[in-house]
Amino acid sequence: MFQSGLTRMIAAFFLFLATPPLLHGHSGLPTTLKGPAFANPEEVATKEEAWQKQPIRYNAQDMGAEVVVLLDQNNYPGLLPLIQAFARKQQIKVVVREGTCGPAIEGLQRKEVDIGGSCCPPAAADRLPGLRWHTIGIAPLAILANAGDPITQLSAAEVRSIFRGEWLRWSQVPSVAQLVAKDLPIHPIIRFHCKTRPGHWRLLLDNKELFSSRADEVGSMLDMVTNIAKRRGTLGYEENWHTINQPRFRGKVKTLAVDGFHPHDRKAVASGKYPFYFTYNVSTWSSTTTSNAKASQLVEYLLAHAEEIDPSYHVVPASELKKQGWQFKGDELIGEPPWLQTVAPP
Repeated sequence: MFQSGLTRMIAAFFLFLATPPLLHGHSGLPTTLKGPAFANPEEVATKEEAWQKQPIRYNAQDMGAEVVVLLDQNNYPGLLPLIQAFARKQQIKVVVREGTCGPAIEGLQRKEVDIGGSCCPPAAADRLPGLRWHTIGIAPLAILANAGDPITQLSAAEVRSIFRGEWLRWSQVPSVAQLVAKDLPIHPIIRFHCKTRPGHWRLLLDNKELFSSRADEVGSMLDMVTNIAKRRGTLGYEENWHTINQPRFRGKVKTLAVDGFHPHDRKAVASGKYPFYFTYNVSTWSSTTTSNAKASQLVEYLLAHAEEIDPSYHVVPASELKKQGWQFKGDELIGEPPWLQTVAPP
């Protein structure tokens, strides 16, 4: 009995040490509930020698390709035109498939693709031996509201408090209390993906358990935006600008400014003043049994032509991030600018 109690006390103590402190700004609202933006780039997955010697073997439907690319659905629309342009210039056959971050990583694990793409920074399990990650850029994760509501901006602290379920009605939210009807309820809508990877929605709140039990959880990007379009008082988030920009949602869903900065403000995203974002990450193989020179040339092309990505996706290229002090290891974004890593009161 004593040993069991002591064990729980020790476990609680180390959990306390591992948990970031809950700081508060002048408004009394929490400002440091976000999860890690990036994982330690030195932590690499362990694979048996037989796996490491295994070459890339395409699936039957990809036979005849010279490069096979599997991208997550957030980065696919922005990168596809550039990949197609590269294939035309080089006169090579590039197969590009669309999935999510999970299947893209699984394709790499099975060594079925030359290039994988994800909207999340890699976790330790994604850093496979012989695999290198490259960051094309970042894009803002939008905070979304119903277009019929008079809300145009919130603070990051208010966004976090809403998703935590601290307020039931919009009239309780300090910055918008005078703008909304007192009886307008808050309907948070949430969507979880890549729960074990850093960044993306975890910049709002670190893990699923921190979100309100009253929030409505949806399973897809389309469900998220559709629900917001149909219901007053909703608040959601989305990183897929291809979905947000669809004509059917114009005049029905709007993006909000956060801390006074709009996600359309490229300079604010580049400097980190707009606080929520996701990454355009792609990978290449570097070992003697897996490397593909044409795949490496394609990634170099994407890095060099990131400025040509459709402006409606609001991508800030890696070259601009480097000027703003974001931390890189080779081509991979691994850390925010130093000033962002110290939370200042609003």
